[in-house]
Amino acid sequence: MISHYYKCIFIHIPKTAGTSIRYFLSNKELIDPEDHFSNFLQLGDKKFNPPPPHPRAVDFLDYELVTKDIFYSYFKFAFVRNPWDRIVSEYKYRRYSNKYSFKTFLFHHFPEPSWSDDYCHVLPQNEFIYDNEGNLLVDFVGRYENIKHDFKKICEKLGISNTDLPIKNKSLSLSRDHCGPIEYLKNIRDLISIKVKKNNYSNYTEYYDNESKEFVAKLYKKDIEIFKYNFEGYSDST
Repeated sequence: MISHYYKCIFIHIPKTAGTSIRYFLSNKELIDPEDHFSNFLQLGDKKFNPPPPHPRAVDFLDYELVTKDIFYSYFKFAFVRNPWDRIVSEYKYRRYSNKYSFKTFLFHHFPEPSWSDDYCHVLPQNEFIYDNEGNLLVDFVGRYENIKHDFKKICEKLGISNTDLPIKNKSLSLSRDHCGPIEYLKNIRDLISIKVKKNNYSNYTEYYDNESKEFVAKLYKKDIEIFKYNFEGYSDST
């Protein structure tokens, strides 16, 4: 998301409370790059190569969502989340618990590399905010675990007085403002027929055994090292 008024760019890493941030900023003159996807259908050789559903920092430059001058002069921020927690959140968000266990999801139904929204949701977080040379492209990296504190810092930087961030659970929302018609109907279905599922637990750590824990550790090794996460939480501030 881009705000020319506040001169900032928000890099939305899926499953890091980005929906809440987008909702908060939706009335503050922000532009969502997703609103411009259809424009790329008219851009010649880019006709069949639109930006991904969740643009990375490099995509803002590669797809000319903003000029280089704007990109490098605006305040850029993103949030990251414990990888083990993030993947459980994705599992629950997609309602895979209705179909199979978390371990089955990891080892047999994990999204393959593609341009799909499913794969964007499990892409390593460092790839959203670092370039191929290992340069950090954002000015501030907040933690999902400290979202209220870190988002307050961002608001202070941008001169926004109200820093109360509403927590929006997109998967259980009946608002049509932030979801498409298909997702809206799915939300109605799930809210009408809520029942306890055997694959639902209160804490993300309960979903793991040693094998699945190691699977995520290998898959997100770089995220874990860069952002200093461990299975139970994190060891230091970003």
